[in-house]
Amino acid sequence: MTQGPFDSYYPPFGLADLGWIKDFKLSVESKIGQVRSGYRGAVRAQYRGQVGESFELKFNEYGRLQYKLATGTNVLNILAASGLSGGTTGPLSASGTVFAIVTSYNPGSPVAWNSPQSVAPLLTIDRPAWQAQIAVGSYIAIDIDYVVGTFGSALSDTGVPVYQNAVTDIDYFRKNTDYVARVVAIGGAGLNQLTLDQPFVGGGNYSQAQGSPVLNTQTGAILGGNTLKVVPIKGFVAREGGTYISEWTCLLECNTVDGAQLVIYYPHISIGQLNDHAAPWTIENIGTTDEGGMQLDAKFNALAFDDPLDGETVVAYKGYYYKNNEAAAI
Repeated sequence: MTQGPFDSYYPPFGLADLGWIKDFKLSVESKIGQVRSGYRGAVRAQYRGQVGESFELKFNEYGRLQYKLATGTNVLNILAASGLSGGTTGPLSASGTVFAIVTSYNPGSPVAWNSPQSVAPLLTIDRPAWQAQIAVGSYIAIDIDYVVGTFGSALSDTGVPVYQNAVTDIDYFRKNTDYVARVVAIGGAGLNQLTLDQPFVGGGNYSQAQGSPVLNTQTGAILGGNTLKVVPIKGFVAREGGTYISEWTCLLECNTVDGAQLVIYYPHISIGQLNDHAAPWTIENIGTTDEGGMQLDAKFNALAFDDPLDGETVVAYKGYYYKNNEAAAI
């Protein structure tokens, strides 16, 4: 909180800008208990009872991270390479046969996704981009192979759960990975150097050696002793149900006309429910035409946080940063 007031376009390190939101609705679920005594049942004291809070919002910007946060699931990448082995057991069962091996990766400078970069991220692969069916403007995902037979509650940097004998797909981690970026240029003598629009952002599974929100393996193609492979993707899939449920940190900002800033900081939030992944809304001032838009409509629950300052259990922090020369002390 000492870093505020915050720049809406460049949030603090560790937080990603998810754009503007609308229709924010706060539901306070905390309760005040009362101690009554005497023949008239007068209130003698009050105490904190149930503590809780939830909120709803609509994302005005529709991207992969907004989608993952709003759905509360492990969002899967739709592999784009041709030559896919046909999936006969489910809508996501096909695996890619076209890929490239990462020979080196430089996340650029500075190594952050929320600040302007002076050096763009550069990914070098072991073959020309066209052989891996990667073109300028396409999205790619990188991650290690899934080793058939391994299982656990949090595997790979993404931390996806795998049941014993449930997965046989070598591309399973690449389907689940958060390491997704867009190719903005292709160069190099072998046309095998991909300039990316941003560093690979994601991970968050701190049980792994790579415990950073930004992939930062400048030494080559190794992540946790395993080779990284690249596949082109063409979209994302969110499944309703399953065992996976996400947890995030949330900072909401409201900049006032006179220059002050209101913030709500949630140390831990988790999905309450996905209201609608394509909620319709009417585009204002469109005239007589019937055009509209769609947006993510989601609800979140604030989870408990024990403040290290004094051990109090809280769910949210409501902050106010005054404008310059404002008489805010009274």
